[in-house]
Amino acid sequence: MQVGETINLPYIKETIEKCCRSKDGCEPCAGKACLIGFAKIVSLYAEEKKALAIPGGLKLIPKQDFKVYDVDEVAHALAVINLECKNCSDNHDDNCIINIMRSSLEIALMGENVQFTGSPLAYVMSLGKINAELGNKVMVYYNELKNRK
Repeated sequence: MQVGETINLPYIKETIEKCCRSKDGCEPCAGKACLIGFAKIVSLYAEEKKALAIPGGLKLIPKQDFKVYDVDEVAHALAVINLECKNCSDNHDDNCIINIMRSSLEIALMGENVQFTGSPLAYVMSLGKINAELGNKVMVYYNELKNRK
């Protein structure tokens, strides 16, 4: 599996970019110290290196970013990222770029991560158990995106 052929990184990058608060006066960009900036860096790294995983990537997620992000934009980005997930199930790698970006966005919205087992649908259901409103938003966006494909 190669980046670009199976994962639509340009679409993920564009969607994550919309979550960025720089347009609201969050200047200068904190880059890797920002949860959204970190997710953007992961997408760029994956595209440049054609990498599907970053060893130890989950440990690199900045946990000290307490900015408030637009819930709808981040929920939409989570849906896009889940749509690009390849349902690896038993072959799931926590350091997969999709999982790292998803984890960064979860922390941005909820301050915690949701257990991911390799199934986007099971993930959204788990998300809904933790935060019903967010789970519903992600599910609605996910279904809209899936129906467009």
